[in-house]
Amino acid sequence: LPAAPLKCERGPSRAITVQQLLALLNAFEHHIRSRNMYYMSENIVKPLTKPHRVSYAELAGPQALTWFVSHFWGMPFRHFVESV
Repeated sequence: LPAAPLKCERGPSRAITVQQLLALLNAFEHHIRSRNMYYMSENIVKPLTKPHRVSYAELAGPQALTWFVSHFWGMPFRHFVESV
């Protein structure tokens, strides 16, 4: 993660890359296991972003949107990342 979050407006400039998604999985792989995005949100993403009051994209370093990928939060996070 960058040294400091980079706040930006909501929209297509607030996205993350596949590499940033993989980095998130790799950093917390031991905790994530086969858990889903509901777990990720409450136990990993919110605790990381709350002190700075930013989105995960702003924390990871926002990128310009090329593709938008939607997913069911109930599927294992690992499966989502591997699918992308």
